Amino acid sequence: MEQTAFCYKTGDYHIVLEEGMRSELMMLDKIYPVPFAPDWCAGLAAVRGELFPVLDMHRVLFDQNRPEQPYLLCLRHESFEPIIIGCDSLPGQTDIHHTGTSEHIPGLPGWIRHAWSTDDKVYLGADHARLFRTLLVNQKR
Repeated sequence: MEQTAFCYKTGDYHIVLEEGMRSELMMLDKIYPVPFAPDWCAGLAAVRGELFPVLDMHRVLFDQNRPEQPYLLCLRHESFEPIIIGCDSLPGQTDIHHTGTSEHIPGLPGWIRHAWSTDDKVYLGADHARLFRTLLVNQKR
């Protein structure tokens, strides 16, 4: 089965955005550090007069500090305030040949619904709403 999907890259993974998730590539000059912020928060970014958290996807997926990330993607889900994530490459649209079989990749978080590979790429089917909900719950602890 072939489908067209929008994805962004973090490390060796191509993270596929679920349907209904809106995204916008951001060109920002500065991310402002926040004292005592959770590990996943790289800081705050000002977008059109509003401040949004910047999610460190390397910290979330690999428990590592993020490298310098030249690309930022603002994700908008109908149930949550926008959040900005760092990308390792320009996000884009791709054709995915998904056979319906999922691979087991140890250590992936629960917001990853499934994983599969084609040629030399590994795709992760994401549930960003679950990720955002998890971050909010953990932040309140």
